[in-house]
Amino acid sequence: MAGQMQAIKRRMKSVESTMKITKAMELVASSKLMKTRKRLDASKPYYSQVRETCAEILETCKGQVDSPFLKVNNTGKDVYIVITSSLGLCGAYNANVFKKSEEEINDDALVYVIGSKGEHYYKNHTNNEVNNDYVNLNSTLEFNDVIRLTNHLMEGYKEKKIKNIYILYTEFVNNITFTPRVVQLLPVETSNLEKKKEEKGLHKLTLFEPSPEEVLGALIPMYLQGVIFGYLVESVTSENASRRTSMENATDNAQELTDNLRLKYNKARQTQITNEVNEIVSGANAGNN
Repeated sequence: MAGQMQAIKRRMKSVESTMKITKAMELVASSKLMKTRKRLDASKPYYSQVRETCAEILETCKGQVDSPFLKVNNTGKDVYIVITSSLGLCGAYNANVFKKSEEEINDDALVYVIGSKGEHYYKNHTNNEVNNDYVNLNSTLEFNDVIRLTNHLMEGYKEKKIKNIYILYTEFVNNITFTPRVVQLLPVETSNLEKKKEEKGLHKLTLFEPSPEEVLGALIPMYLQGVIFGYLVESVTSENASRRTSMENATDNAQELTDNLRLKYNKARQTQITNEVNEIVSGANAGNN
């Protein structure tokens, strides 16, 4: 009985130590979530609106200007920018991204991975060609790196080495809900916008100053930079929220396990005390006899 009690005490001590770690990680994740959530709230209206506005303007420009970014390339590879995490302990965040990837990305596609978890997955579990030049972008969130990535992709699209450009990111719905999504960046899909305009009966005539070519030259890089950076911030926010939830659940489970072990220890201790009392009473009765 004494050995059993010592084993329970050792396990309780181990669980309590683990609970301290998970609680600390929960607090760190909460702090990071608060920062990225503020950044997301500030940037999301911008990149959501810029995507819709650019799609509308690009649709208006068809027939007015001969831009390579308005044409559908029939040659080259599909390119996917896939945003994952570089750290673990974030629940099903990465697993959901990889599941969506299996549904959407074929083996011939070129994958630009952001996050070391994605780099490891695509190199070891897929046949895709992988570009890891921007693998740390989810940690640094450097806009200059986003500009470099955008210019590189635009150059490949212009040279018809790239057929389509997509981004796989995790949409932040709320602190407990995150949904992986695939969005096409180039060429821009405008079918939904056209449908909305038809329903409203809107027909806009857009005038460009100084010229459509110069406007598009500045507009398309701005569009890609804003949208890629916005989706990156949204994915990092989802990652931190997922990690906070996972650590919170781990802390709750550790607390529950500690309570169960304490109850088991108290029962074992009570049984030991009862046995000792019985032995004393039995010894006293034998002495009297």
